Amino acid sequence: MAQKLWGGRFKKEMHPALKCFSYSLATDKELLAAELQVNEAYARMLAKIGILKREEAQKLVQALHQIKAQFRVCDLAAYEDKYEDIHTFIQMELEKRAGSVAKKIHTGRSRNDLVVTSTRVYLREKIKEIQGGLRELQRALVTVSGKAGELIVPGMTHLRKAQPILLAHHLLAYVEMLEEDKARLQDAAKRVNVLPLGAAALAGSALPLDQKFLQKALGFSSVATNSLVAVSDRGFLAEFLSVLSILWMHLSRLAEDFILWNSEAFGYVELDDAFATGSSLMPQKKNPDVFELVRGRAGVVFGHLQAILTVQKGLPLSYNRDLQEDKPGVFDAVKKTETALELLALTVGSVSWHKKAIARSLEEDSLFATDILEYLVQKKVAFAEAHQLVGKAVRCAAESGTRLRQLSLTEWKKFSPKFSADIYDLFDPKDSVRGKKTIGSTHPLRVKKEIATWEKALEA
Repeated sequence: MAQKLWGGRFKKEMHPALKCFSYSLATDKELLAAELQVNEAYARMLAKIGILKREEAQKLVQALHQIKAQFRVCDLAAYEDKYEDIHTFIQMELEKRAGSVAKKIHTGRSRNDLVVTSTRVYLREKIKEIQGGLRELQRALVTVSGKAGELIVPGMTHLRKAQPILLAHHLLAYVEMLEEDKARLQDAAKRVNVLPLGAAALAGSALPLDQKFLQKALGFSSVATNSLVAVSDRGFLAEFLSVLSILWMHLSRLAEDFILWNSEAFGYVELDDAFATGSSLMPQKKNPDVFELVRGRAGVVFGHLQAILTVQKGLPLSYNRDLQEDKPGVFDAVKKTETALELLALTVGSVSWHKKAIARSLEEDSLFATDILEYLVQKKVAFAEAHQLVGKAVRCAAESGTRLRQLSLTEWKKFSPKFSADIYDLFDPKDSVRGKKTIGSTHPLRVKKEIATWEKALEA
């Protein structure tokens, strides 16, 4: 017979179809370690306020340690049709080891405040782990930026060649994005780190539960000030998935860049064999599956955010069973994020660059149109006028099938008398990037300094 934490009011056993529909151990087993931690603190608190004798609390704590030593999350698959949820599993295992005293562990609490406390403990640790994964990916990007040196690629807008930039400058853009993602996670952690225990089912408890003790023992920064919010609001999970969605948007953009660079149309990058796959039909294929899977799974994570918002949007206060659906998407998003960050760090860190292909990509003279524009501005030609003149020069070259650098000086002077022989010095990608002066630009010295700054920042 399946075990549960309720039943005195019922004459009949739950219908097997409802058990299959409602049992959640298959999902909330992910909370095993967090809930054992919460139970240990709770047992010690019950002893502190006199509900448990000191030796009873010690017996429960010892039993909890035994459960922790014996079971891993993967072991609980064998119990999914026997126990209603993770709370029931732990309760019954406690009773096996500690006897009747285990029946006191649930004093003064409900599964409502227990599950959200365990979820917050779980999530708090996962945020730290994800931040660690982000640092590893940042390190990989900084390392490969350093290896790229002063390799120059066409910077793109609208997926069309725009201006020369350092490849390292492009890669460091993602380091910046990931740093903001780390900061968003850190900020979201503040809302996660609030203790709900003591809210009980919805109204609080008449027992003298020492919530300040629990707060300190479990490392929470504060205690929930409204018991209804404590048990029924999952805004902190929606915020977490929102932050992960932004992170995955950045990961997907990074993946798309590498997919493009790996294509024959670009040919910039060579993937390590260990992080690519082949075709079951076409022997020549070497596919960027890591990046494509990241791009695809971003959509799945976005879906988890939409799901948790939809689950909560019409719920009356306080707790409703709908909230059982708050965790599957969170657990899946966490696993996908941790795996993606690990694989991206390994894949990005192992790439090599095709310098000849990159050099060929810089042969388009229109890449230097903005340099020509600023050349005229420095010669006191009004910006709007200079913009028109350079645009006409580009059109003239395109219509005549001539490269800009092949126009004679006489032809240049037809567009503006300000043009002189030094116009031909502008068609050099190295001079183009070295000419940049603004903070955050692609100037090699600034990029080199940024690499050094990130290397130091990511040492810890």
